[in-house]
Amino acid sequence: TKVATCGDIMGGAVSFSSGSSRVSSSAMAQLASLATQMRNSPNCKVVVTGNGNTSKVAQQRSWDRVNAIINYMVDRQGVDRDRFIFQYGRYGNGNSVEYRPAAGGEEGPSNMPPPFPNLSR
Repeated sequence: TKVATCGDIMGGAVSFSSGSSRVSSSAMAQLASLATQMRNSPNCKVVVTGNGNTSKVAQQRSWDRVNAIINYMVDRQGVDRDRFIFQYGRYGNGNSVEYRPAAGGEEGPSNMPPPFPNLSR
């Protein structure tokens, strides 16, 4: 039998509507596929990276979107939270969250406190 490698997990990006952190139905289909790939590669972690670092609002929205994706994967797809590495506030397209297989030995928190929890949105 073939030993599953993290190369079996395809990277990608989830798009969000401007100003929204709701996971869309098209994103749900994409994440269902990612969940299947993760189930087939049980020893692999996935890095979820939110973009948006130009302001406090952008950083908080970046966190909200990463959190929404990881919560969807845990709550709706049954993937263990410990299999995700949570990153946000990166430079890039603020309306997308990227995901990719973690590199060997790559670690990080699977959950982070929101940067600006009391910010009015």
